[in-house]
Amino acid sequence: MSRLSEARHPAYHLRPNKAVDRFIFLEILRTLELRTPLHRHVYVGLGGPFLEDFRLVSQHFPRMKLMCVEVDQETCKRQQFHICSSKMKCFPITLGSFIATRFPSDQPVIVWADYTDLTRECLGEVADIVRKALPGSLIRATVRAESPVPRRLHLSGFRYPPSVPPKKKPDFENIRHSYSTDMAIDGVVFPSEWFGWGDFSLDGFPRILARMIRAVLEGSCTHPKKFLPLHTVKYSDGTIMLSITGLICLEADYDLLVQHFRDHCDYFSEDFEKINEIDVPSLTTKERLHLDRILPTQSSDGKAAIKRLGYLIEGDGSKEASRRKMEQYEKFYRLYPYFGKVVP
Repeated sequence: MSRLSEARHPAYHLRPNKAVDRFIFLEILRTLELRTPLHRHVYVGLGGPFLEDFRLVSQHFPRMKLMCVEVDQETCKRQQFHICSSKMKCFPITLGSFIATRFPSDQPVIVWADYTDLTRECLGEVADIVRKALPGSLIRATVRAESPVPRRLHLSGFRYPPSVPPKKKPDFENIRHSYSTDMAIDGVVFPSEWFGWGDFSLDGFPRILARMIRAVLEGSCTHPKKFLPLHTVKYSDGTIMLSITGLICLEADYDLLVQHFRDHCDYFSEDFEKINEIDVPSLTTKERLHLDRILPTQSSDGKAAIKRLGYLIEGDGSKEASRRKMEQYEKFYRLYPYFGKVVP
């Protein structure tokens, strides 16, 4: 009997929430380009086998130099097949080795560090990038944001308990210690109050990671550099992911850049505590074309879209869930991708 295996490289290029996240990234880059031409920037990323982010960056910024880092040799071969620009070069090494030996410290960079899980090594790499990057560089860190507590403590049911189950306290303290202490890097301290029981809930855990990454980003920016947060978002495409984007700038330029992004970027938010959410609905092309006539809406609360369709997309008894989904569509419809099927 054959055995079904889990895909090593999920088809992220075909997942709508991930696609919206990419397009928000491009919106941020376009906003930055209004102030600073990006042709001298170097884009560094972990493109995976499909190189989707590299393709998009190359299309919108064709003069930008591209550097792709990948340690898996067979994936490197696949990337060579999918190279999308004469400006692109692949490096078959770890990101840590790339930062230590190949990092372009003489030019401003745009780095997308896309990780599976957050580890002390990842935080150290982010810190090294910030220390080496020139002012004018932009960094985005993406990590999986699924709380480890329900799985490792074998919690049953759909509700997160209001307090630590008595028999689980030693195990929870081990998890808590692994984040608050074991992941700390030189020069950065994580306050213990960030790591309470409630903070490890499914909704609270992304905030823990955002605070930890923020502390590393800000702590690694030394005078005259300063870190400007631009956007923090979570989304799910099979697992919860968290993306944090920010700009490394000169302290003297900070206030001017804040005003620039406020004036020109709809997705700008310098508040790390405010984690935006991407959770767009699955709609047919016919439904989307039907909704186009009423977009954009004034309130973007989902009610106009539901009224236009005349039904709840999440099924019976889903008034609030359907409203939230359509609210997401009203908010991100410009960035919602079209996926096509080609019949040979």
